[in-house]
Amino acid sequence: MKTTQLFQLLFSIIIISSCSKTTDADKQAIDVSQQWNIDIVGNLILGTGDAQWQSKNFTSQELSLFSSLDTADLTGTSSPVAVLEHTYNFTYPNPFYISSGHTLHFSFTNGYSGPFVLKLVYVDNRMNPVFKTAVRMQAYAYPPPNASSSNSIVVKPVLSTGSFRLYYTLSSSNDPHFYKSWGNVQGTQ
Repeated sequence: MKTTQLFQLLFSIIIISSCSKTTDADKQAIDVSQQWNIDIVGNLILGTGDAQWQSKNFTSQELSLFSSLDTADLTGTSSPVAVLEHTYNFTYPNPFYISSGHTLHFSFTNGYSGPFVLKLVYVDNRMNPVFKTAVRMQAYAYPPPNASSSNSIVVKPVLSTGSFRLYYTLSSSNDPHFYKSWGNVQGTQ
């Protein structure tokens, strides 16, 4: 009788402990090899025909990448009516020299002028974050009053050479993560 109970206890401990461990091998791999080639001034040379660099609905796993950045101060920030996607909101150039970085550009509707927070997370092909940052930015509207506005930022992530996925969100105090997107990038020497 005691042998049976001991066996059941040992079996239960093994099952419970194996359920709580997550290793890199257990994480789902993502394909970071499909790169959009974009020149130094932002012209798309070759796209992959997929939905990179467009507005996304993130999974809970993808949103959890930003949890450490959700402490960024959003005081006084605001959201535009919409983020324009007439040209994709991709980084350029891609591939990019790690020492020079790359530029990320956004366009907004209805003369939006105001501060917002950009949150960036670069991950490897196992969804492990390799670089994170949050930056407060300011959009400026162009005349006439209802014209679109835009903003660009040069990002110099601390990365080794290789292929990564860049997840990013735009956030404001009234709408955290009001715009979410991702795309694959390649850093070279």
